[in-house]
Amino acid sequence: MNVGDIMTMGAATVHPDTSVLEAAQLMLHHGISGVPVVDKEGRLVGMVTERDLLRRAETGTEHRRPRWLSFLMDPAARAEDYVRSHGRKVSDVMTQDPQSVAPDAPLTDAVDLMERRGFKRLPVVRDGKVVGIVSRANFLRVLARRLEDAAQATAEDMDIRRRILEEVDREGWVSNASLDVVVNAGKVELDGTVDDERVRDALRVLAENEPGVSEVVDRLRVQRPMTQWPI
Repeated sequence: MNVGDIMTMGAATVHPDTSVLEAAQLMLHHGISGVPVVDKEGRLVGMVTERDLLRRAETGTEHRRPRWLSFLMDPAARAEDYVRSHGRKVSDVMTQDPQSVAPDAPLTDAVDLMERRGFKRLPVVRDGKVVGIVSRANFLRVLARRLEDAAQATAEDMDIRRRILEEVDREGWVSNASLDVVVNAGKVELDGTVDDERVRDALRVLAENEPGVSEVVDRLRVQRPMTQWPI
């Protein structure tokens, strides 16, 4: 499974000249933690996230350093901080040259990058243009579907096993105590001992005819009753 199989297509985007207000409202409206920044041709040029908007003058959370420390800092660095905390356009606050993944990248590549850099979402880029977003929520949806499928398959397998054992009991060819039936995703494995090859064949055919069975693996062993010698 690749990134393109689980990504959200048609992801919301903003432009460098989009206002910070519009970007914030867009994230709130869609319930997302960040949006890709694209140019007029749709090429990825940046990423603006909740983290980029934490240090803002409007909320009183901009960097405030002792005056003596400010004098020791590079003036350009202080100027950059000012732009990020007071800027009105996305271009003032966005992260430039953001990390991205390709649609054909394995899921492990995206997870490794998200874990290593602490990202919640990654733009998916093909030929420089944003074609989607892959987020932690996308992985959660895949996990939920897989768990649901597994639970459903388990329930179906248990039902198949129950029906096989009930049918064997009705036919009376062999005791259920000497028969082991394992069902996994519709594949039935028969194990145990029987006293006749014809019983072995009948058990295989019985299992093959059970609805929902995709394959039968016959591991049954034929063990004929010991002959009693006259005294």
